[in-house]
Amino acid sequence: MQQFSYAKALLRHWGVDVEDIPTSDAEQKQEADFLASFGDVRVLIEEKAKEDDPTYLAQRAEELERGEIHTTALPLSRDETLSGLVRDASRQLRSSSDKPHDFRLMWFTATGLRAEGKYEQFIATLYGRTNIFEMNTSHYRRCYYFRNADFFRRAAVIDGAVVAHTDGTSISAKLCLNSLSPRYESLRRSAVLAPFGSAIEDPMTLEAEGTAFILDCALDRKSEDPLLAYLQEKYATAPLMKFDLGYINASILLPKNEA
Repeated sequence: MQQFSYAKALLRHWGVDVEDIPTSDAEQKQEADFLASFGDVRVLIEEKAKEDDPTYLAQRAEELERGEIHTTALPLSRDETLSGLVRDASRQLRSSSDKPHDFRLMWFTATGLRAEGKYEQFIATLYGRTNIFEMNTSHYRRCYYFRNADFFRRAAVIDGAVVAHTDGTSISAKLCLNSLSPRYESLRRSAVLAPFGSAIEDPMTLEAEGTAFILDCALDRKSEDPLLAYLQEKYATAPLMKFDLGYINASILLPKNEA
């Protein structure tokens, strides 16, 4: 049974032409899913989805049936399982690069009970994103490429990613630009951005607005102190501290009304 495509449904709703790419069994190639045409701009897209793990759902159901409060927490930081999806998408986009196209995007949709948390976690995985607090201030800024980032690893292949999550019968989507791609400037000026309106994440724009840091050095991402020192010198700030946010969800089973 063919899996439902959130990407094609939303793109067609926007009036974007979508053309499936058939699998080449003879050559044993794992192709990208489809080509989308934003006017004259052709985009290769590979779609991935992340659903709730059946084991997790079974455990949650057992706890709720016992009358317990079920809680779940996700760190909104890099996730290796999600990174594996990016790796697979990169291979499929590269395999289909012989098709005439202008850009290559991955599409990720998170569904289920923790969809919003997985959505944020996936963006953090793409950008190696964290949060930086400046001492003696009352605010923090996002920092891009602070950790190992899949956009860095796959910059030659993936120009950006549409990251979406469902909520009941609705879906929200954001276009995340890979500012390390050699086609970044062309993509940010293209017709691809129009359907997304303001739902675009662009590290370069956010840095120019003063609301984000970009860690653009070759320092080892496993040692945080030198990274913070580099940012402090680059942006002439007070001492900096890194912290990650988390996603928390709680559920309880309510008795049915017997009216």
